[in-house]
Amino acid sequence: MDPIDLFEYSQALRNRYLEQIAKLPWEEIIKSRGASFDSLKNILLHTIDAEDRLVNYVIPGRTKDWVSRNPEDFRDIDSIKKRLKEVESKTKAYVTKIESAELERKVEMPRPGTPSILVRVEDVLVATALENIHHFGELIALLWQMNVEPPHLGWIGYLQR
Repeated sequence: MDPIDLFEYSQALRNRYLEQIAKLPWEEIIKSRGASFDSLKNILLHTIDAEDRLVNYVIPGRTKDWVSRNPEDFRDIDSIKKRLKEVESKTKAYVTKIESAELERKVEMPRPGTPSILVRVEDVLVATALENIHHFGELIALLWQMNVEPPHLGWIGYLQR
């Protein structure tokens, strides 16, 4: 499996979920749902922040420069779309230039409460995709609870696009 394909799949999925969620009233998007990051908005923002932090700060060794965004600063769907566009623009600039030697390069991965470890860039990209994908499962469940059909696209379907 190509880790870049998996990473890009997670980005494509997130865009599908954002577009589906954007059709909902803002009150539904920000409603407390008792989920990992409480609301649809905050789950989406977490996936965006995870990608930004891991790809744009951990991989280049700039972890200390990372500043988490306050979800309360996002007051409408357009502000979320703008943030997503900014992050995906930065990650795309990096990912499109990756060669196999870069995938094998070791980077320091900080972990809360435990010592940092060295991992390959490939592992960081896969971890980013998997982090996002498991939150998409959460979005699926929340959308079903709202009687909204999730815009999910499976891996095989994505490969056949």
